[in-house]
Amino acid sequence: MLRLFLILFVFAASEAKATGCNETMLSITDWSARRADTSNVEISLRVQSHATKQIRMMRGLAYFYDALDQPIGALPIGTDAIIPLGSEYLEHRVWSDHKFGRLLKLRKQDVKTATCVKAVLYEDGSEESF
Repeated sequence: MLRLFLILFVFAASEAKATGCNETMLSITDWSARRADTSNVEISLRVQSHATKQIRMMRGLAYFYDALDQPIGALPIGTDAIIPLGSEYLEHRVWSDHKFGRLLKLRKQDVKTATCVKAVLYEDGSEESF
């Protein structure tokens, strides 16, 4: 089951890059993970905007990889996140231990992060898709 998940995840990640993705509009400046309950992990992300305008809405993902570039998981970044120009946004989610349990075991320095923005709606009403 885990092998199937990893194969599907890698395929989905490669599809995201193939169909277009802005990998520099957002960056993860900090993250934390802790046990929420016996079967879930609570994840907090601090996301920095590098957009040229205030973001009103977006479709994006945050990716976690280990130090050997093996995927750990991806989670959506708030669709209705309002991020002022140059500001940070805090994303807080609870996910299955099955998917993100490794974050509890790995050293923080052994985890890499990346972002992918597929589409964004700016405060002025303009839109971009990648």
